[in-house]
Amino acid sequence: MDDVNDSMVLRPKLSPVIDFGQMPIANAFLSESEFDSIKKGLKWEYSYNMVLGFDPETHAIGLVNTVPQEMMFHDHYAFFSSTSKGMQKHFFETAQALKPYVGSGVVVEIGSNDGIMLEAWKELGIPAVGVEPSANVARTSRERGHNVINAFMNMATVHAILESYGVQKRGIYLVFAANVSCHIEELGAYLSCISQLIGKHGIFVCEDPYFLDIVQKTSYDQIYDEHVWYFTISFMNTMLESLGLHVFHCEHIDVHGGELRMYIGHRDTHKETPAVAEWRARETDIELKLLLLERNIKASREKLRDILYGLKKSGKTLCGFGASSKGVIVANYCGITPELIPYVTDNTPAKQGMYYPGMHIPVIPQEEFKKRNPDYALLFVWNHLKEIQKYQKWFEEGGGKWITHVPNPRII
Repeated sequence: MDDVNDSMVLRPKLSPVIDFGQMPIANAFLSESEFDSIKKGLKWEYSYNMVLGFDPETHAIGLVNTVPQEMMFHDHYAFFSSTSKGMQKHFFETAQALKPYVGSGVVVEIGSNDGIMLEAWKELGIPAVGVEPSANVARTSRERGHNVINAFMNMATVHAILESYGVQKRGIYLVFAANVSCHIEELGAYLSCISQLIGKHGIFVCEDPYFLDIVQKTSYDQIYDEHVWYFTISFMNTMLESLGLHVFHCEHIDVHGGELRMYIGHRDTHKETPAVAEWRARETDIELKLLLLERNIKASREKLRDILYGLKKSGKTLCGFGASSKGVIVANYCGITPELIPYVTDNTPAKQGMYYPGMHIPVIPQEEFKKRNPDYALLFVWNHLKEIQKYQKWFEEGGGKWITHVPNPRII
């Protein structure tokens, strides 16, 4: 990131703890032609050694080996937030809750995807600008009438924001990012950019997967290429210290299997609330928690495989539900092949007709899922179970059963 004092940027030094082996890019779904080329040996499918590491000095938990951002966020990115009705509701309620912080200013959202949160601000009559590096989802957002800068967050983007969209007249009092900060390899430089946007009086609100939730639920599918970091308040405060910023408030939210929403502002302006100390007190013995997580992950893999192979052996029909990044990790780590799970169903048009990275399981529309009516469906999107049960009520009513691996593998 340009225009950032390199000597001020803190870079954690991670030591390996949990090795998941070779993994593909979790959102790199394959088209039929790409799949054919790989089968014929004409194309190479990218993979990397996914290893979770820890740095006791900075309290950082993250990926030892990372994937270049351009390989993950591009003009054919496969994740569209607005396909989930539950997430639409979540972001509208979030915008309403954060509205008091906006004042007469402009909201900046980092990683605005297809505009799911920008739409909420629009409905509330609040001017907002999104920053989105993936061209295809940024284009979808623009088509909905949103102001979007198609770029990664860096100092050039900061200057572009400050010089446009009425920001100079109104100012910025709120910068928001949902499931984005965990993506940024150069986290120190990224936070420096945010510091430039919010100054001493604005705030930055981010919500990302919380490490303690991953340990509690053994939700190892939260760990993949896009998620470089796994946050605790201790780690975030270490990264913010040189900028004069700190986490002054936090709240736990249930989305995506458990996240911590952190409110960040200048130390001189925003005083810490009791909630911060309460959550920070739970962030002890991280190294021991990592070792426990490693043991539980291995046990979870073996139990899930036993369930799936047992059902297959007894003649039951199986499928996967939700072509998610989480599902790609579970399928690849557990060795779930098309012979075991012949297809995955999903309601995202961009993923239908595609193939899972690594395991090459085909993705079919949900209408086809209903026609095939399998006996069991493995939830690759277990965090959306309530929404799924609401819209797929016919499945359970007809005798179908869900399988989940969180917090432990079982038939629901």
